[in-house]
Amino acid sequence: MSGGWNTIESDAGVFTYLIESLGVKNVQFEELVSLDPESLQVLNPIGVIFLFKYPTGETQPRDKPLDGDFDYTALTDPPNENNEDDPHQPVWFAAQTIQNACGTQALLSVLLNKATSTSRSEALDIGPTLRDFKDFTAAFPADLRGEALSNSDRIRDVHNSFARSSPFISDESRVATEDDDVYHFIAYTSINSTLYELDGLQPAPIRHGDAGACPPEIFADAVVPVLQKRIARYPATEIRFNLLAMCEDLRVKAREVGDAEMLAREEAKRREWEWENALRRHNFVGFVGEVMKGVTALKLREGSYDKWVEEAKTATRRRMEERRGRAGGGDEMDVT
Repeated sequence: MSGGWNTIESDAGVFTYLIESLGVKNVQFEELVSLDPESLQVLNPIGVIFLFKYPTGETQPRDKPLDGDFDYTALTDPPNENNEDDPHQPVWFAAQTIQNACGTQALLSVLLNKATSTSRSEALDIGPTLRDFKDFTAAFPADLRGEALSNSDRIRDVHNSFARSSPFISDESRVATEDDDVYHFIAYTSINSTLYELDGLQPAPIRHGDAGACPPEIFADAVVPVLQKRIARYPATEIRFNLLAMCEDLRVKAREVGDAEMLAREEAKRREWEWENALRRHNFVGFVGEVMKGVTALKLREGSYDKWVEEAKTATRRRMEERRGRAGGGDEMDVT
């Protein structure tokens, strides 16, 4: 183990089992294939995690975000200790201080803020690991919170356990250039009835709309226009976005309403996620090597090895010629 953070996929199964491995109860992720309030509201979301291509060649302004406003006061405003029914709490926000940790940092930005709420409808059971981490970092400024997250062995080990296993990925880090495709995770959620964007590369939480104007019940209606405006800044050909909704475990909902069909569907989805996550952890290079050894030995015994190699060379040349033909003016893909 190098001690670094590895890249993980923006996948509902990965994120769901990641937070469960950290001890979070009755929360899951669902991938959204359409960006509209109705599709999101069906899930009664706790927050959303948005993945997008980061503009490495652009200088990001530090005094004001492209949308919304930096809310520095949200980091220090104390709760109303004289009113137990007032769910107002300081926003838990951490600066991103290390590469590849932004996915886990985004989901923690939602979980740790919801866990601080005194409102029963919003409070989440985040488990002892994240509760201890939140308590430990409660008095830290954003940069020290980011360092604390980067140095958390438990959170890093769980994060890395969901990275794809590959012997060809270097642990050496380098600064991204504008020629690289760099992707970044950020979070959106309702905190203190206010819509916040939580991005560790920004100096503070970003408030969208007026304070108090976005209670959790209307979060879906409020966040979709913000996301649509952000996506609209990209060229029409850019489609590499991903949106994951954090919501209540749908199996819990199915049991509450007695929907056996929904419960069976969700249980099947969990089994599929578990299988996919197991495949991610497995390094297939050794397996492929053993298969090739076996096939080669078989061809040698049959006396067909030379013919097999020549057929493979012929097939490879044909594919290369076909690629050159397409590059030289073949049919274009219809993307309309």
